[in-house]
Formats: sequence, structure tokens, C-alpha cells
Amino acid sequence: MRLRWFFLSLLVLHAFHNLAVLIIIVLAAHLLMFTTSIKELIAALLWWLYPFKKLGFNTERFAVRLSLIFETVESVQKLQLASSSTSKNPIKKITETVSNLFIQILHHAETTPLVSLEIAETKSPPLWQWIYPVLLIIVWIRQ
Repeated sequence: MRLRWFFLSLLVLHAFHNLAVLIIIVLAAHLLMFTTSIKELIAALLWWLYPFKKLGFNTERFAVRLSLIFETVESVQKLQLASSSTSKNPIKKITETVSNLFIQILHHAETTPLVSLEIAETKSPPLWQWIYPVLLIIVWIRQ
């Protein structure tokens, strides 16, 4: 009987630790997206993916696709706020909202003009910014 409580307490502590780690990861990703522009994110990804370019992968194509995804997500989020339903039935409300959003996305895709994308030149990050990954690795190893 004592071992059951011991294992239950271990399970609860482990679940709490994993939940805390997930919350920290989500907050860090949100902070990164809030403080960094899309062009800077793409430039950073190109810098990190530079070794794959040596292996023959087309990292510029990846950067272009990623920038298009970021821009599309932003525009769809704006469309989603504009498409709300007035029905009281929750299922009908969801279906009306999704169908209105789908129609708006199709219209937006057909009417959006072509744009030229610029990818920032990749530079090595400043030396002081390497402190963050080193600290994360140290914390991870100590666990």
C-alpha cells in the first residue's frame, strides 16, 4: 500500500515537471514570435540550416515557403475574426463559421496580388546570444 502512494506521488511530480517544461516552451516560443520579425526568423533559420545546404538541400526554397506560411497564417487569423456566426446552436455555429471562413479564404487567395519576397542576408549571431543555448544545455544536462 505504501508503494502505491509513493508511485502515485512520483507520477504527480513527474507530470507537474513535464507540464511546467511545456508551459516554458510555449512562453519562449511566444516571446520569440513577439520580439522577432518574420524576416529575422527566416534569416536565422537559413543560418541554422546552412550545413544542409552543403548536403544539397535547397534552403532558400524552404525559407520562401516558410515566409509564405507565416504571411498566410496572419491573413487567415484576421479573416477568422471577421467571420462569426449568430446562431445559438453550437454545431450550426461552428459549421457556419467554418464555411464562411473557407469562402473568405478562397476569395482572399484569388484576389491577393503577387508580392516580391526578400530574404535577409544570414549573419552569425553576436557572441553574447550564444549564452542562451549554452545555459539551456547546462540546465538540461543537470536534470
